[in-house]
Amino acid sequence: GLPLTGVSGEIRRAIFFPSTVCLALLALHFRRWIGAWAIAAGIVLNLVPMAAHGGLMPVSYSVVQQSGAFPEITERDLGRQLGNGKDVLLAGRDIRFEPLSDRYVLTLPMYGTNIYSLGDFVLFAGVGLVFVQAAWEAIPARRRRDTDPGPVPADAGP
Repeated sequence: GLPLTGVSGEIRRAIFFPSTVCLALLALHFRRWIGAWAIAAGIVLNLVPMAAHGGLMPVSYSVVQQSGAFPEITERDLGRQLGNGKDVLLAGRDIRFEPLSDRYVLTLPMYGTNIYSLGDFVLFAGVGLVFVQAAWEAIPARRRRDTDPGPVPADAGP
């Protein structure tokens, strides 16, 4: 709810960065979950370009334009924070750590087109791994053993 510019904008950006660090640390608190490591790695991958751009995630104007998903964003928005999110619109040449910035356009069913970073994909994979591990652990150990035939004894017949 804070305005994007002025002192409020500075406070807003100052909140994004430490809260993202806290999320990475929270993910590592659950380190017994394999996916938590991927979630933390994805957050750290996002932190790199955000740290280089004052706590905001850079997105290239050319990528936004090529995506066709945000026709309301124009060249006049260069250098501005977009909407109520953490993205800042920049010319591609002005983006530091560009491979880690929001630059990958993806269209998902029931969600539509959006622009993601490499860190987002790693984070999403981590969430998927958490679900897989949780499902695996929900299966009682006895049932898992019953479905695993294990080694076959040498004297077992055909």
